[in-house]
Amino acid sequence: MKMKLLSPAGDFESLKMAVYYGADEVYLGVKDFNARNNIEGFSLDNLRQAVDFAHLFGVKVHLTVNILFADDELQNALNLVVKAFNIGVDAFIVQDLGLASLIHKFYPKIELHASTQMALHNLEGVKFAEKLGFKRVVLSRETPLSEIRRIKQYSKVEVEYFAQGALCVSFSGNCYLSSYLCNASGNRGKCKQLCRLPYSFEKNGKVLKEGFLLSAKDFNMIDKLSRLADAGVDAIKIEGRARRPFYVAMATKEYRSALNELGYCNDNLKLAFNREYTAGYFNGNGEIISNYQSHIGLEIGKVEKVNYGKKFNEIFVRSNRKLNKKSSFKFFEGGKEKCVLTAFDLQEVGKNLYRITTTQKANVGAKVNLIVDNDFEQTILAKKLKRKVDILIYAKENQNIKADVACGDIRFSLEGEICQEALKQPISAEEIYQNFQKSEIFDARVSFDLGNVFLQKQKLNEFRRKVFEKLEDEIKSKYYRNEVLSKINLEFKENVKPFKDFQIVEDSKSELSCKNIIYSPEDYDLCEIEKMKERCEREEKNFYLDTPNFALEKDIEFLRDIIRKTKVKIVANNLYAFDFDTEIISGGGLNIFNTQSANFFEKEFFVSEGEVGKQVAFPYMTLRHCPMKSNLGASCDKCPYQNGFEYRMQNGKVLKLKRKKLSTCTFYLTD
Repeated sequence: MKMKLLSPAGDFESLKMAVYYGADEVYLGVKDFNARNNIEGFSLDNLRQAVDFAHLFGVKVHLTVNILFADDELQNALNLVVKAFNIGVDAFIVQDLGLASLIHKFYPKIELHASTQMALHNLEGVKFAEKLGFKRVVLSRETPLSEIRRIKQYSKVEVEYFAQGALCVSFSGNCYLSSYLCNASGNRGKCKQLCRLPYSFEKNGKVLKEGFLLSAKDFNMIDKLSRLADAGVDAIKIEGRARRPFYVAMATKEYRSALNELGYCNDNLKLAFNREYTAGYFNGNGEIISNYQSHIGLEIGKVEKVNYGKKFNEIFVRSNRKLNKKSSFKFFEGGKEKCVLTAFDLQEVGKNLYRITTTQKANVGAKVNLIVDNDFEQTILAKKLKRKVDILIYAKENQNIKADVACGDIRFSLEGEICQEALKQPISAEEIYQNFQKSEIFDARVSFDLGNVFLQKQKLNEFRRKVFEKLEDEIKSKYYRNEVLSKINLEFKENVKPFKDFQIVEDSKSELSCKNIIYSPEDYDLCEIEKMKERCEREEKNFYLDTPNFALEKDIEFLRDIIRKTKVKIVANNLYAFDFDTEIISGGGLNIFNTQSANFFEKEFFVSEGEVGKQVAFPYMTLRHCPMKSNLGASCDKCPYQNGFEYRMQNGKVLKLKRKKLSTCTFYLTD
């Protein structure tokens, strides 16, 4: 399969693992400028080292600049992009439309990739991004296969799709729960992952279900790769810059093997990390909610016997898998996590029977999952990869030692010191060969044309270093910029046009108190929309139809028909809405966070969590899975949804459940 493999690199060790195990591309971030501000990441000081390392192995580097920026941050963000481009970064993953428009305007040579946080999930939105100069779009995880095919058929941009890793329960870019409740925006790289907490699902004060009701399973598309390739996906992406190097190594290894059609081991992926697996919304509205909030590992056996002591207990585990000391296990009883332990004292006491001495307690029959296999991890992390290089050494009496070097399409010759005629012991081919094995980057396959010569060891070492330094420079020069970009100083226009005096109305019978009325119905019924528009005209109000932030092909054509028949003005909450032929207000779902983004649209606007204009309470979350199915086991033909369902946090905070229905249902959590 020809799809590129893009792996995460949260630190240098993870970068090495991604490169060693077969990534075509890696993505990484510089602290304070990306959506993983909770990890150390990289700095401008070591970014060049990371880029050079990846390039030595022919791996491209994408820099994530995928958060929203305030006005006083845009200059630094743009400066970072310019510096990183000059260093050799191959592409930039961007969310902020203001920053993207600046890059495209002043630096059109820079390759832009649209972040999944831009919430692109249909052809119309992708076409808008294409006009902005994006070469690749990272589609929202909610994008179904049918829409991928439509995008590839009618656009020229590259499509990148998530294949492995964490799946946000909320629609990409439109989760504001952490922002509203903790002043820690996910769109600013500070998400508190409140979705991983316990919740209760209630109606009229009655608890219907409890547990990790908003904790999504992990994405796993490894058995869907051929279908993604057939749909035209250009690159598959492994999520996980906050994960350990072992995870990066294992995920990259298995997906590389699958792409090369050499098979794969799902158990290895489970061991690397999983909260249960799902294919997400691949075939539509998926079953994505997990019973767990954290890594559950790989099931390997059960507790067969327990001996309780005063200080320590002996837990006997029956397992067909070879178990190793210093490995970690989770025990589950009744589907819930009972305890976690690291087995420092583990002994095999019979065939497939192991004794673990611990202070933890577990009951007979408990399910045992392996979450860290210490020996296996050490083996995986010990891998080293070297680039193969062919070197022919010429060493003749009274002539300069010379190396003819061939590495891929790189060819060059390099001369060193003059070789003296050997009076006693001449230098041997084996000595030269062993000397040229002293490289962490290159696997030298050395051949010789030797005379009766002598060369000091110091001189041979110097020659070897010069050969490899020259080779490194030749490889890295393929990625060097022919033109070094210069910084520009931004000037901000102050003529932003925030939308004012508006009221969002969900019920057509509501009292209208503002000049501008935004109608946001649960059901987009043509007759009701026409009636609401006529009422606003009678009461001398400006009427706008609120468009959903998620819409598939059928939804878009349905909305287009309504707009054409009613001539209604709209509020756009996703880029697809700019394809409609009508007057448009930029809505909260577009994440307009700075003056540059506001001026880019050249329209009146309001924002959800920004620093320009008037804030509006956009829903906490947009849910594409069905809470009726996941919490109540309901079906579409007997849907029990009505107003009144809610999620309750343990601190008492209530999130009300609402729905919008077009060709499919989209649910929202609101205040």
